[in-house]
Amino acid sequence: MSCAWTPITAETSTSDRRPSAEIAPDLILHMGDAEVAVRLRTRGPGGPPTSAEAARLAESLVADRLSLHAGGVRVASLVPSGRPVAFASGAPAAVCVSISHVQGLLGVAVSTDASIGLDIVDPAEAGRGLDIWFTPDELALAPDEGRLRAVLWAAKEAAYKACRLDTEFRPHAVVIESLATRSFGWTVRDRFGDIRGTGRLLVIGRHVVALASVAACGHAVSNLTSLETQEALLS
Repeated sequence: MSCAWTPITAETSTSDRRPSAEIAPDLILHMGDAEVAVRLRTRGPGGPPTSAEAARLAESLVADRLSLHAGGVRVASLVPSGRPVAFASGAPAAVCVSISHVQGLLGVAVSTDASIGLDIVDPAEAGRGLDIWFTPDELALAPDEGRLRAVLWAAKEAAYKACRLDTEFRPHAVVIESLATRSFGWTVRDRFGDIRGTGRLLVIGRHVVALASVAACGHAVSNLTSLETQEALLS
């Protein structure tokens, strides 16, 4: 079944805004020395985006960023984390990819400069039921207000994805340490050492979009998968 994707508008800072606020095709964000391309699409009626649709959009963005033919790019998911991994002509591509999709909105982010994570949350689905996953300090950053709860959750998910740990998501291991209008700071507690980074926030219609990146001085994360992982994904 074909799906109708339409460009959307984003509230961004002046420095990151293209001549038109319409995202067509990419929004380019600068996070420290890293450049991150984000491609966002709204979806018409007919249910939420599927994983296959997300992978195809990610493949098109990777191809555009690396100047490759889209037919030669494949994006597969790594178990158990679900982390997307990009391959070009059968070999791992030196690019970090992150994907998120909810009812009505699909987003992918790509960077050749940094380890990144993207997450999208609908504030209508982020109520007090999530409070169990937040520390008292985190809740103090987001007083009793639905959108800020959504921001906290999106920031946690994006930070976890940026670390590329390939383990199940453990919300309590992700600590949001600061929260501003358009940015956040975070730490992920890993058994091998803490991983720290920063993040950017966007508002897309009713949705909150969080984009996290690992700090340049933080935990080193390779862009490539192990040989065993490569073989499993390509089999």
